[in-house]
Amino acid sequence: MIKKRLGREESQQVTRDRLFDTAIDLMIKKGFHAASVNTISEEAGYSKGAFFSNFSSKADLLLQLAQRFKRVEIDRLGSTLAAGYSSEQLTQGLNAYIDTLKDNANCAILDVELQLIALRDAEFSPLYNDLHEENSIALGKLITIIFNHAGKKPPMENATLAKTFTALSEGLILQGHKDPAAEIKLVLNSLIQTAEPL
Repeated sequence: MIKKRLGREESQQVTRDRLFDTAIDLMIKKGFHAASVNTISEEAGYSKGAFFSNFSSKADLLLQLAQRFKRVEIDRLGSTLAAGYSSEQLTQGLNAYIDTLKDNANCAILDVELQLIALRDAEFSPLYNDLHEENSIALGKLITIIFNHAGKKPPMENATLAKTFTALSEGLILQGHKDPAAEIKLVLNSLIQTAEPL
């Protein structure tokens, strides 16, 4: 079987994807500062020149990585909200999402790494925080629907509610909980039970 030769754009996308995947892997294992341009390039199987033909700097890679990472979640939540599901279906969907958090340890580690960089880097901070806010608003809308389905008012505004649950899930994962779903559902159900009625 003859291998199809990739076009220039396809070949560049393959290179970018491999650099992204390698950078994620290194950041999760060693942290952002230990993942140098040289190390990322070498581990991905490319030259430093290939890195700089795709990204202007390590900071540029980081920003695009954050956009890519957050955009997937924003688009997924947006699609769920736009699909016209009933409140009951959305509740089941959120529970299923919570159940999958144990499989997303790498995402939690990466997000915490990005948050730490945002705290220390004045240029990266507003760009990351805008993405994080957009993601939190979408997740918060979904959680609010769950509260409303139970006939309750959420105890805080959408984005704050979502950030609270993100911090809880990421914190549990980083503390070594193999499956944080039970604790997250317990907190969510407790908040719903004690919330004011609509």
